[in-house]
Amino acid sequence: MIRETVSHLRDLPRYRQILASLMRYGYQDVVAALHLKGIVRPLERVALGDDVPPQDRARRLRMVCEDLGPTFVKLGQVLSTRPDLLPEAYTTELAALRDDVRPFPSEEAEAILTEEFGRPPSEVFARIDPIPVASASISQVHRATLHDGRQIALKIRRPGIEKLVHADLDILKNLAQLAERRLAFLAPYAPVALVREFERTLKREMDFTIERRTMERCRLQFAKNKTAHIPYVVPEFSTSRVLAMEFIGGVGVNDRDGLRQIGVDPAVAAVRGARILLTQIFEYGFFHADPHPGNLRVLPGGVIAPLDYGMFGQLDSRTRERIADLLSGLLSQDTDRVIRALNALEIRGDQVDSRALRRDVAELVATYSDLSLDTIDLGVLLRELIAFIRTHDLHIPPDLVLLIRSLVTIEGVGRALDPHFDIASELYPFMRDLSLKRFGPWRILGNTIRTAEDVQRIATLLPDVLGQSLESIKRGKLTVHFDLQHFENLVRQLTRASHILTVGIVLAGLLVGSAMILHVGSATLAYSGLSIGLVLGLWLVWSMSRS
Repeated sequence: MIRETVSHLRDLPRYRQILASLMRYGYQDVVAALHLKGIVRPLERVALGDDVPPQDRARRLRMVCEDLGPTFVKLGQVLSTRPDLLPEAYTTELAALRDDVRPFPSEEAEAILTEEFGRPPSEVFARIDPIPVASASISQVHRATLHDGRQIALKIRRPGIEKLVHADLDILKNLAQLAERRLAFLAPYAPVALVREFERTLKREMDFTIERRTMERCRLQFAKNKTAHIPYVVPEFSTSRVLAMEFIGGVGVNDRDGLRQIGVDPAVAAVRGARILLTQIFEYGFFHADPHPGNLRVLPGGVIAPLDYGMFGQLDSRTRERIADLLSGLLSQDTDRVIRALNALEIRGDQVDSRALRRDVAELVATYSDLSLDTIDLGVLLRELIAFIRTHDLHIPPDLVLLIRSLVTIEGVGRALDPHFDIASELYPFMRDLSLKRFGPWRILGNTIRTAEDVQRIATLLPDVLGQSLESIKRGKLTVHFDLQHFENLVRQLTRASHILTVGIVLAGLLVGSAMILHVGSATLAYSGLSIGLVLGLWLVWSMSRS
């Protein structure tokens, strides 16, 4: 408790900065609802005033994130991937958050490298470009040359970012707890759980050893794929704060003129980029969660080189099959298959009207019944699915949100390169292969063996369990345990209420008795009773206020 109090006092300036930013951009209602207006200095409250900026509320939220720095920029970017939680106006606006920031000085980069490698960078590398080729909120990238002549990219974590992020995450967790208690409309969205998931994501992104393992894993998976190139990692120069990898040149995937200059048809690049992502999703269950154009380079020969391995989603084989069922149902306009897939993917709600759910699914798939596959915009279809999920207050697993985002992004990239790009035709071979594997003889044999093992285990345990139960019944010692949720809290509340009621009765008796005694004439005894009654009355008021 003392440690938490000290932490809150230490973070008080940052609390004020966050709350002042919310008020500056027109979120006074949120600060007031959280009962935190008093933390902002009075003079600053007066200066900020109650005027609301002219921009719409979604844009003002983006401006708050930009104003508060790296942690909140990342939070906004994560929220932009959650159309199941936020309206489209907000996700669109937050998706526009720029992650590029002013680079930190090269002297600080050299100091970090010296600290990590135990010697000056001039001894470790043949050359380091002091001007970074990219600068983001978490890190920046410098081009370097090894002594063996290889060109590499050095990704260096920003100095002091750990302390800032740690403090911001503590504040966000506290604000999320307040929001759950004081903003009832946010409770179904579980703000505390969302912040915890964000904390996990951000800490993983800041640990470059995780990104290094991801790159090595992807490189092994695509080792025999001639259309994909995964940058190699230089392990001896990689730590948790520095990641050394192959420097990738090439052309940006959205540079149509640049693609033609290196002899690559943009339509071919669109198809190859989509196939790489779909292979990651449906074959390996380990996929790039942010395949925007800036993270895709095209090399001579039409080879696609994905960049930035900090955010990846993961799906087990059963989930991949269920996703294939969902996409097949949507593309083939099969209402029953879509509903079964949603349930199997645990896209459920606490209180769902099953008839309304089925009606809306039928309307959704019927919208596309007269369209051919090449005219269906999968991005629009998936966005309509998300809107349907929001309408029925369904909960969607985070990795599935990342998957939808990746599919929408890669289709957008493909259609920008080729207006006739058809991701549905690229999806079908993967879904067909999943179906063949599911009903293949080896898969059926494996399931049969596992089922037989389960039956054998149950058959082995059943006689002993039944024997012990019968013996307990004979001895009259069979006990049945009921787990009533929150029952202990109910008992405590009832006990407290009974105590308060008892004290109230005693107090009433004292007051009536003392008044009667005072009327008779024994003032000392009467005032003693009234004094005791006053003490009991104060205790009673205090107890009731706590309840």
